[in-house]
Amino acid sequence: MIKRLIYTVASLLAMAGCERGLVYPVEYRISLDPSNTYYAGEPVVFNIEGNVDNLLFYSGETGHSYEFADRFYVPVEQVNSCQIIFDIMASYGRPEGLEIWISNSFEGLKGDDGMADRATIQEMVDGGMQGWTKFPYNEGPSTEWTEQEAFDLSPYMDNFCIALHWNPVWYVDTEDDEGNVERKYYSQRTYRVKGDIVLDLEGLDPSTMDFTDIGWTTVMMNDELDPYYTVNNNGAIRLDNLATNGVFFQGANADELTYRLDGWAISTPRSLNAVPNDKAIVIKNMQNYLHSYSYTFEKPGIYTVTFVGVNSNVDGESDRIFQYEIEILDRISPERGSL
Repeated sequence: MIKRLIYTVASLLAMAGCERGLVYPVEYRISLDPSNTYYAGEPVVFNIEGNVDNLLFYSGETGHSYEFADRFYVPVEQVNSCQIIFDIMASYGRPEGLEIWISNSFEGLKGDDGMADRATIQEMVDGGMQGWTKFPYNEGPSTEWTEQEAFDLSPYMDNFCIALHWNPVWYVDTEDDEGNVERKYYSQRTYRVKGDIVLDLEGLDPSTMDFTDIGWTTVMMNDELDPYYTVNNNGAIRLDNLATNGVFFQGANADELTYRLDGWAISTPRSLNAVPNDKAIVIKNMQNYLHSYSYTFEKPGIYTVTFVGVNSNVDGESDRIFQYEIEILDRISPERGSL
């Protein structure tokens, strides 16, 4: 008879655990139900005996591993790769109206004091953008999205910040053979910028964070405008344009403005190797009684399942941990097909 139940008890830990005061010990036991099947999409049942006030369950899946319950950062040496990819559309006007800068030392803008933020940006510019690296990009044909080459963000993991400087060409002077200068005005170019930060961190599935997730402060440097000018009109920087799903620099026709637009969109500095700690499911508290618990794994694999039982009162806590290593088979595995 082909065996349907395939699992290995990796460790059964009965740790008296962390008693800090006059608390009663945790007295419970977890066992695998003998009727279990161990296939993706079918529930695995755990029997619960004894008395415990609170019981937490870690499935061992990505994001739910007891090993990483207290992990909030992935060490830089465990970062397999971190890249940023831009997609840019320029419309009308003259090219070279956008610059992209990246920093790992910028402390950020205030976001609630426009004049102070203007002063901070002006200091950056006057200082030659010290501490910033200019990101090269190719500006494609007008009204066409142009995907850029991936850029390695590994040196910027600890304090990543990106700044988009929008300063579209307003006019061009041309001189004829006799030295006469003719000035021709152009539409100030519109730009749509979207992008993804792709993270591959050891022990986690690869993840993607797009430009709508990184937090922006937009500042117009023109004296004619409020620093946080976002009116849905020409000469604004907008973050709510659904067609862009990123940052939208809304330009102006040649005859609509009497000044050259100068605006910045700067992200909130952040650590790219910061991760949320792995979470447990609370399957029991003092208000409910539990004889068994079932959980369904949707994907085949080997999982380290962890139960953490905790009793607590004003005097302290006592805990006890059980762990099992369980192999979940594919629904259409050869073993199952021969049953």
